[in-house]
Amino acid sequence: MTEDHWDDVYGAPPLRDLERCDESAVFDWLSRRFPVAGSKIDWDRVPGRHRHWRVEDDARLAAMASGDVCARLLPDAVVEHVGDGLSPYGVRFTGAAAPSVLGELLRIPEHHYFLAADRSWLVVVATEGDLDVVDGL
Repeated sequence: MTEDHWDDVYGAPPLRDLERCDESAVFDWLSRRFPVAGSKIDWDRVPGRHRHWRVEDDARLAAMASGDVCARLLPDAVVEHVGDGLSPYGVRFTGAAAPSVLGELLRIPEHHYFLAADRSWLVVVATEGDLDVVDGL
């Protein structure tokens, strides 16, 4: 991907005005908090309230993921997003902006990690059709 591509993707609303953040801090937290197998979370060993769905339809997967994130948000709550492939940085947004921001972020073909700023929940969307949600962190 070229920088011009990211100027197009992140340079247009609703992503243009999002606060950018260092994605390495989020990935460091994930690697300390969750068991891993290689470079991925080992979902079979995740303790606590973990739920998993396998969804073959991309539109349905995006809708389910958006619903899961939005259901956890108050209007002023902050969500952090990092992607593991194409996104050049992490972003933060509030619950009020979530519906439009989620739709745009989920169009990027990569694994998506959405987490509460207070780290109380995590929603992970994999391009292969997996949706994983962990509450009560």
